[in-house]
Formats: sequence, C-alpha cells, structure tokens
Amino acid sequence: MPRPRAIGTMQSGPEALARGAAVRAVGPLDRTIPMAEQIHHPTNDDVPRGLPQLPRPEVDLSVVLCTWQGERWIRVLLESIAAQERLPDELVVQDDASNDATVELIRAFAADAPFDVRLEVNRRRVGSTANFALALARCRGRYLALADQDDVWYPSKLQCLAEELDDDPTITVAFSDADLIGEDGHRLGRRLWDTRQVGRTLRRHPVVPEELFARRALTTGCTMLMRRRVLEAALPFPQELDHPAAPMRHDRWLSLVAAAVGTVRAYPEPLLGFRLHEAQETGVLVGPALVGALHRSAVEIAADADVDHGSSLLGRAAQLEAAARRADLLGDFIEADALRRVADGNRARARIGEHGDGLGDIRRAARYGAYPRSLPGMGSMAADVVRVLRPNRGSRRATT
Repeated sequence: MPRPRAIGTMQSGPEALARGAAVRAVGPLDRTIPMAEQIHHPTNDDVPRGLPQLPRPEVDLSVVLCTWQGERWIRVLLESIAAQERLPDELVVQDDASNDATVELIRAFAADAPFDVRLEVNRRRVGSTANFALALARCRGRYLALADQDDVWYPSKLQCLAEELDDDPTITVAFSDADLIGEDGHRLGRRLWDTRQVGRTLRRHPVVPEELFARRALTTGCTMLMRRRVLEAALPFPQELDHPAAPMRHDRWLSLVAAAVGTVRAYPEPLLGFRLHEAQETGVLVGPALVGALHRSAVEIAADADVDHGSSLLGRAAQLEAAARRADLLGDFIEADALRRVADGNRARARIGEHGDGLGDIRRAARYGAYPRSLPGMGSMAADVVRVLRPNRGSRRATT
C-alpha cells in the first residue's frame, strides 16, 4: 500500500520568486507561504566568493522531471518510474506552464504513487534549462536522476546507476546508454551512444575525463544519476550558458561540472527507451534528418562568408572558464586547469585569420591543443582550413 502524502501544487516563476509573492501550498498545514521561502531560486549570476550552501539531503534518491505539453507521453514515463526495482523517495516535477492535460495527469498519478510527488507549475514559460534549475534546487535527495517526459525507463535503471555511486564514493555521475524507440514505443534497433557518434569514445573511456566533456557533449540528461555534490557545484547556473552563439543546456553543464569535481562513469548498457518524435525539444538526428543537417553545415562552411564561427568558440570558452571557477572553489585545481587549456584552444581558433595568416593561425591553434588527436579534432582542423581557403571570406571578427 502506498503511504499517504499530500501533493503541493504551487504557482512559481522568476517574478514570483523575485517579489517573494505569496502562493497557496496545499500540504499537511494548508497554509500560505512566501515562494522565496519554499525553494532556492538559481540566478544567472556566477558566484565569485563561494557557492551557496544547499540544505543537507533529507532522502536517499530524487527523480527530477520537467514537463511542458507532455500529455501524450507522460503517463507511460510515470508508470515506468513507479515500476523501478529501486524506487525513488520523491519525484520533483516542475511544469513549464503547460496548457494541455499534463498537470492533471501528474496529479492523478500522485494520488496512488509509491513515493512522494512534489509538483510546481510555473506562471509563465521559462524554457528547459531554467526550468531544470528550478526543479534541481527543490530536490532533497542524496542522489538525483533527471527524467524527460517522453521516455520509458527500464525497471533496473535506478538500481544499476545507484549501485555505481554506492560502490565508489568518488563517482559524481553515472550515465547509461539507451535504446532508441519510435513514437509507438517499439525499439528501432539502434542505440543512443552510437547514433550520436560517441559510443566508441565512451566504451574506450568508461571513466570519462573532464577534457572530453570540455570538447563535446557526451551525455544526455535522462541517462544520468548524479551525486548531490554536483548540484552544490553547478548551482546557480551561470549566465554564460545563455550565450547567443553557443547556448549550453543543463545536462551538458551538469556533466561538465561533475567531471571537474569528481569522476564520471559511463555505463555501457541501455537502461531506458529514448523516444524519437517530431515534437521533442532535444534528441538525435537519424536518417534523412542527419543527412540534411550535415549538408546544411557543409553549405554554410563553403559558401556563407558572413557566418561568425569565432563567436561560438568564444562562448564555449567562457562556459569552460565558468566551470573551471566552480572547480577552483571546491579545490579541484588540476581539473580546472584542464578545462582552461581547452578554453585557450577555443580562443586560439576564434582568432584564426585576424592577422591575414590563416594557415599560420591554425598551426598556432594546434600548438594550443585546439585539435585533439581524434576524428572530431581532425574534423575541426579541416573545417578551419576550409574557412581560411574559402574565396571571399568574410572579415567579421568574433565578439563575446
């Protein structure tokens, strides 16, 4: 029998938090509480003198779910979380102002769920990354698992990943592979890692160094289980994540910080079904969509003289510097230096062609380590050479 609980549905959002607006919290005391007293709200400012002290964990395992217009898939995900061999202690839900049946479906699930369900609804949309920041700040767990509203978790997902963290206290994040499934839920016969061209790298480096995370996105949030230490280092999300030329999503930021302040382990088995559908906010490109994206990228490099590639490189460098500062604050100086070396390489690439010697700039960027000895590294160098040799190259310089 599930134990009785109250589900608190509260209206929230940046403006409510800024004013400390009073909201109705439906709980055992049924009283009106200022929102600012309910949760810690991450801001977009970095923290120069130290990180905020989050409350000590009150439960063992939290699942963090952000939703928006998810009525089509949400019921299947919730049922798969309830079927876990190792149940979470709480499900923390942050809905981003859905106007479909998503919230009602969550409330109905909460009535009989075998764990606490803590739901908040934003007054207005804040976007995926900001929404996860709000949800993460509300979590009470020692371990935290991120969930996407359209996936299907296999019963052993939380158990397998939690065992990785249980067995090695240095591990800050464990993440798995996933099966790709279609809209109807049937497996497509492909895995997430290999489809994203990271499977070979992750199987070769099951303990993933921070430099690899600095160079490319390797994880997907719904496959991750993280220790609370990551949350303490990653919040508040810095303003650099919102760089217009190189936005960084919450899951890449979390994995980057996790690798800088601890150990990240790749678990090679699929522990969930990752659903592909046209309405998803993030995902993977397969088949014709992948071919089309590669073609558009090639055309852009070869023909568009006005594209400012340097701005995105400088944006990524600023994000790496932000992660390095967080690592410094926790005493992980060697890892912070590794992130700064990659940032230096990005800045060197951004300066290619500024002084009229493009090929010489590429050689100098190579000395900064801008092109790792890997297929992506060779691809980056080849793209820079094409830009340097392209007729009628634009003269715009990168800006932050």
